[in-house]
Amino acid sequence: MKNSIKAILITLTAAAMLTACNEEENDIPVSEVPPNVISAVQNALPGIVLDEAEKCTRHDEPTYKLEGKLINGKEYDIKITESGTILKIELDD
Repeated sequence: MKNSIKAILITLTAAAMLTACNEEENDIPVSEVPPNVISAVQNALPGIVLDEAEKCTRHDEPTYKLEGKLINGKEYDIKITESGTILKIELDD
């Protein structure tokens, strides 16, 4: 039982570290998000229209938090590295 709890805590801590940015978050225009980042998001969510962007740093790598909407009205939050690795896609309620 103790090992199971320990494994769960380690997993949750690792997940938080993967998606966390430092305190320095800057709102930026979507037009300043690198094209490869936009392409990766559009491949994952075809038809998404991005309307908000933030840039932050995670483990010395620029990371972006993007918000967008599909034509069906569903809104998504996306966290992605500058190299195009998607860290998280979350459907807004």
